[in-house]
Amino acid sequence: MASPEVESAKPSESSAQGKAVKVDTGEGWRRLSPIAIAYFTLRSIKNMAQGAIYAVPAIAVTANITDNIQSPNTFLGIAAIFIIFFSSGVVSFFMYRFRVNNQHVEIHSGVFSRSYTNLPFWRIQNVKIELPFYYRPFGFALVILDTAGSAGEEAKIVAVPLAYAHALRKQVLAEHQDSRPLDARDSEEEHQETGHQQTGHQETGHQETGRHASSYVNDSNAVANTAVNSDQSKRYLETNEDGETILNRRSITDIVIHGITNNRVWILLGAAAPFYDNAFGYLSEWLAEKGLQLNQLVGEQTIAWWQFGLYAFVMLMMAMALVAVISIGGALFTFYDYTLSRHNDRYIRRSGLLNKQEVSMRASRIQVISAKQDWLDRILKRVNLYFEQNASIGHSTNELMSPNRLIVPSVTEDEADELSQEVMPQSKIRRSDYQSISKRYILHWVIAGLSIPFMVGAGFGIYIEHLDITAGVTFVSAILLSVIVLRWWRWGVVSDGKYIYVRRGRIGVDYLCFEPYKVQQVVVKQSVFMKRRKLATVQFVLASGAILVPFLPEDYANELANNVLFEVESKRKSWM
Repeated sequence: MASPEVESAKPSESSAQGKAVKVDTGEGWRRLSPIAIAYFTLRSIKNMAQGAIYAVPAIAVTANITDNIQSPNTFLGIAAIFIIFFSSGVVSFFMYRFRVNNQHVEIHSGVFSRSYTNLPFWRIQNVKIELPFYYRPFGFALVILDTAGSAGEEAKIVAVPLAYAHALRKQVLAEHQDSRPLDARDSEEEHQETGHQQTGHQETGHQETGRHASSYVNDSNAVANTAVNSDQSKRYLETNEDGETILNRRSITDIVIHGITNNRVWILLGAAAPFYDNAFGYLSEWLAEKGLQLNQLVGEQTIAWWQFGLYAFVMLMMAMALVAVISIGGALFTFYDYTLSRHNDRYIRRSGLLNKQEVSMRASRIQVISAKQDWLDRILKRVNLYFEQNASIGHSTNELMSPNRLIVPSVTEDEADELSQEVMPQSKIRRSDYQSISKRYILHWVIAGLSIPFMVGAGFGIYIEHLDITAGVTFVSAILLSVIVLRWWRWGVVSDGKYIYVRRGRIGVDYLCFEPYKVQQVVVKQSVFMKRRKLATVQFVLASGAILVPFLPEDYANELANNVLFEVESKRKSWM
C-alpha cells in the first residue's frame, strides 16, 4: 500500500504541482509515509504530558523526598518510557489506512479502539494544512478536515505529500463551493460588491431599517464608511503564488509587541509552583559559590534598607525581563511569518516558526468580529482582532489551533478598522454612540454580590478587635467596586441597521460586531425588580456563542430584539 503520488514533492513546488496531482486514490487503501511514526510518537508524548500536569505536585514532592533525579535508574526509566511511546507510534502507523474515492475521504485508525471515518466532501467545512517541523524537510503535511466546527468532529490525514494536501484541499473546497445553495452565493456576491467596489450612496434598505432603531449611524459616519470602502480595491494589491490577495502581514516587531502585551507565562509559572523550593535552593547554592550569601545580605547589620530595596528591585526587574523574553519567544514560535489572505470567499491564515499552521474560513460563516484591547494594548494602540465562526462545544482549543477562530495579532487601530470593513463592509466598531447600560447594574452587584461578604468580613475584624482585617476587607471591597464601576462604564450596545455592535470590558475593552440575520435566538429577560424600573437584559445567541447586554432600557431592548427577529424572518439568508 503505497502513499499517494508525488511523495518527493518539495514544499516550494506544491502550488505548481497541485494541479497535476491525482486526488482520488481509487478503491485500494493507502498507508502513510513512515514519517508519520514521528507524528504518532510525539502525539502520545503530548497527550501524556497534558495529563501529567495534574500530577506535578506529586512529582515535585517525590523529587524532594527521593532526590534521585540524576540516578541511573531515572535515565533507564526515561529511556523505557520513550521506547514505549515509539512502539506505540509504530503500531499506530501500521494500523492507519485511508483512501479518497468518489468524493469521500475514508480513514481507518486506532489500535485498541478501532474507528472508521467516512467524510463526503460536501460535509467538510474547513481544511487545515499543518507543517510540523519534522515534516518540512521531507515535503510532507498534516491535513485536518473539520466537519462541524468542533474538535471532536475533526478527521486527520496524518502524513501526505504537501502537493497532494494542496490538491485535496482545492478539490474539497471546489466541491463545497458548487454544493452551496443559491441564496448563499447571492449573499457572497452582495458582500463582495459592497466591500470591494466603489459605493457612492447608502442602500435604500439601510435607510428604511434606520427608522426602527434609535441610535443609528449619522451622516458623517456614513460618508466615512463610504470613503473607506471606495478604497478597498486600492488597498490590497499584493498577491501570493497561489493567487490569494494578501490582507495583512505581521512583522517581527509586531509579534514582539504581541508577546509583551499578551503574556501567558504566568500560567506556566503557576504550574511550576511546586518546584520553587528546589529552584530557590539551587539558586542559593549558586550564589554561595559566587561568594554571595542571601542570609547575610538581609541581615539588619549588613546593608542599609535602601541598598536592600535596590537589590530587590533589580532582581524583580530581572525576573520580569525573563518572563517577557519567554512570552516573546512563544509569540515568535506561534506567529512568525504571519499572513492573512483572501481567496474568493475564503480567508486563510498561515503562521509558525517550526510548525507551519494554516486555517481557512469562509467569509459567510464568520459570525462575530471581536476586537480586544488589554490595558497595555490601549497604551500602545494595538488590537487583537478575531474572526469567530462557530463554538467548539465540549472541547477547549487554543486560539491559534482552533478551526473556528482566526486571530490577527497586535494590529494597529487603523488596521483593525480596515480588516473589519473587509470582512463586514461598512462596519464601524469604534463608535461614540453606544447606548450605555443602567447605573442600577452597579447597585445590583453591590447588593447581591458585595455587601454580604463585606459586612461579614468587616464585622468579624471588629468583633475580634483586629482592625487590620477590617481595613483589608474594606480595601478589597473598594477594588471590587471599582471593577464593577468600570464594567458598567464600558458596557454598551448600538445598531446601525446593518450590524449590531457591543462594547464591554473593565480596564481593557472589547468590541463585538455581528450581522442580525445570523442570530439564532434572541432572549429578553427581566427580573421583578428590573421590570419595576423598566429595564431588561437582552441576549443574542449565535453559532459562535451568546452575547449578553444587561440592564438596558426596556423599550430599547425590545426594539433591538424585534429588529433582529425582523431581519432573520425577512431576509432568510443562508450563511452555511
